[in-house]
Amino acid sequence: MRVGAQTGMGHPFRRFLAALFATGCAPHGGYTLTGEVPEAWEGKPVVLFTTDAGQAEAIDSTTVANGKFRLQGVLDAPRNCRVAVYLDPENRSDRNLTVTFPVFLDSTAVNAVCDASKSDPVFTLAGGATQTEWQAYRAALEPLAEERNRAFRDYVEAFYNGGDEAKGIELARRVDEKAGLIRDFKIAYVREHPASAVSLAIVQELCDRQSRLDRAQMESLMDALAPQARESAAGRYAAACIRDKRIVEGQPLPDLELPDAKGVVRRVSDFIRPGHYTLVEIWASWCMPCRGEIPFVRRAYDRYHRNGFDVLYVSIDSDAGNWKQALGEEKMPWPQLLDTGRTSFTTYETSAVPTSILVDGEGRICRLNARGGWLDGVLEEIYGK
Repeated sequence: MRVGAQTGMGHPFRRFLAALFATGCAPHGGYTLTGEVPEAWEGKPVVLFTTDAGQAEAIDSTTVANGKFRLQGVLDAPRNCRVAVYLDPENRSDRNLTVTFPVFLDSTAVNAVCDASKSDPVFTLAGGATQTEWQAYRAALEPLAEERNRAFRDYVEAFYNGGDEAKGIELARRVDEKAGLIRDFKIAYVREHPASAVSLAIVQELCDRQSRLDRAQMESLMDALAPQARESAAGRYAAACIRDKRIVEGQPLPDLELPDAKGVVRRVSDFIRPGHYTLVEIWASWCMPCRGEIPFVRRAYDRYHRNGFDVLYVSIDSDAGNWKQALGEEKMPWPQLLDTGRTSFTTYETSAVPTSILVDGEGRICRLNARGGWLDGVLEEIYGK
């Protein structure tokens, strides 16, 4: 089934959602979340967090009794939440001993049933107008997501496993095409359901770190939301994130001062030259995907450096010795900076390595996630084959 049918924005799925969303902004007389869990969890603490307005905030808690728990309270609007069950109450920082699940809560009751028969317990949720809406939205999105995932698997097989650069570039563009269809689906959803808490969650997702939307597109999405969504705690947080966002294609790359391998403090901007394109790569010596990308970056560097393609690597290694050992092993011909305090994570709005940002000669971001077939494709467009 093609995209128009999959999105469902013009046939029975739309009618189903229209009926469902009529309750999406109901008055909030109070939420109710009940749960059924293994009897072995007797007495374990259960904590409810809101997660849609910045740092997670605990708003309710209870304990498991007779294999069940119940949380009740009042929210000013439907909220995107997360529940945590701490199997070791004295060691709540151990994620292996904490079972969590996400849930949308409003004034309609939700029940969560845990299946702990496998190594990772799984919760099945039923009820709740907003939670039901979210599940219907995810089900409608799934075929598009699977097409994108299939294209990505084909890309990995061709580019990394098969060594077929041309095919890899072609498939990277196909992945972008499929990702664009997902993005279009989400944007259409927001515009058709402006008062929905699900739409607000979608806006937050679309405008998150490393978003391919430009600032005007992000602001347009916020403007499309109904006033009650924009003025909620989650809406105000989303608007602030968009306002403060710096890592956006078309915007200047923020500068950063870091030491090089000789201890000399340099600016990232020192390595961005007029008329050149520069790949700024955040990596670490212990990151195997980062190390795996180096041969492909080297190939691009060897091919295009004489035409004006430069590379700058910024390591987040906490141990300078490990970093220097990796530099000796990899023998990369481009400059290196060390960021032991991980200020680059904050500055470049990321939390993972590798992070790849391509900037032009004026220091403007021209491509996020510029690695592998995507980097080769962009450079081919700039410099030719």
